[in-house]
Amino acid sequence: MTARDLEPGDTPVGRVPGADSERRARLDLAREGWTLRRPLRRPRHGRWTAGPVALTERLDDLDDVHALVVAVADAPAGRVAAADVATVVAPFARRAVARGTLVLADLPGHLEGAVPVALSGVTGVPGDLAHDLAAVGQRRGVLITTLPEQAPTVTAVVATRRPQLLDRVTRMLAAQTYPALEVVVVVHGGDPADLPAVEVPGREVRVVVAPAEVSLGRALQIGSAAATGELLTKVDDDDYYGPDHVLDLVIAHRLSGATLVGKSTTLVHLEDLDVTVRRVFGTPESFVHRVAGGTILLSSADLAAVGGWSDVPRAVDSSLIRSVRDAGGRVYRPHDLGYVYVRHRRTEGSVEGHTWAADAGHFLVSAREQWLGLLRRPELGTG
Repeated sequence: MTARDLEPGDTPVGRVPGADSERRARLDLAREGWTLRRPLRRPRHGRWTAGPVALTERLDDLDDVHALVVAVADAPAGRVAAADVATVVAPFARRAVARGTLVLADLPGHLEGAVPVALSGVTGVPGDLAHDLAAVGQRRGVLITTLPEQAPTVTAVVATRRPQLLDRVTRMLAAQTYPALEVVVVVHGGDPADLPAVEVPGREVRVVVAPAEVSLGRALQIGSAAATGELLTKVDDDDYYGPDHVLDLVIAHRLSGATLVGKSTTLVHLEDLDVTVRRVFGTPESFVHRVAGGTILLSSADLAAVGGWSDVPRAVDSSLIRSVRDAGGRVYRPHDLGYVYVRHRRTEGSVEGHTWAADAGHFLVSAREQWLGLLRRPELGTG
């Protein structure tokens, strides 16, 4: 599939419903044509002889549903021609996915493959991790075609006082599927004469030093000044990132037109309790007031335009988001997957203490799902 299958308005921005309930539409296929059924609305009908236009005109009808199920309505199923489905339904399904609808198929053998983008066997409901991983993965597979052949370069800036964590985070950066990625490591408080050797296979890496006495914001500014990417993303040394994390952010930045994009802290590993929780809040693919600091991405030009990282020791992410919004910029959240925020067991007042003052109970109150230990999933960077 190529971007030619999509129209300029085929984006998920503002079109993915929250997980308050599940709403499904159904596209029934018959010998003469199709019927689109939606909750609490009258069915829409069309004939195969009308071609794909009549069905694609119904795309807006899917904006308030989570999923579309494509199935055969009459028997014998063989009366439905695979050529009609491939010509009419397949392009409709691709555009629906790009706009944020999960497309599922319940089709007989002779129609398998006629709607290549469709999935089967997806478990759970919206808000369940398994369901959302399937929906996001399907959407990513379509939206990746909207990126230009010469994708924008991205610099991942990692500021650390704990070089012992670099091995793990650099492995996750090496595994990123986004091709045009470089890495800048800022050793905060390191000895300029004894910087660690950092290797990220397949990526260009630069290691710079920030004096121990400068603030975290200043350290990030030093790292950003060493970056050459058109886009910059902040990566925290103690969190987990799935292989498609950077790709997700670049797609979101391009499609939303937002100044700054990022994910949310809904998947959290609570070290004190050794559990992983997933909280479900807000609406994905929407403009928001804030995002997780360890997932921020914006252009280097926009970072410079708002004055760069504030020279503050804590809350640097909140400060940047505030600067962006004060300048009239918008903040966008695509979804929360591919990022796990680690809530460490830390002592009060240490240099590793959390800016975000909330105990473990805060994360448990609204947890939808919970797993013992660190949830191991390759899509999350924890596999």
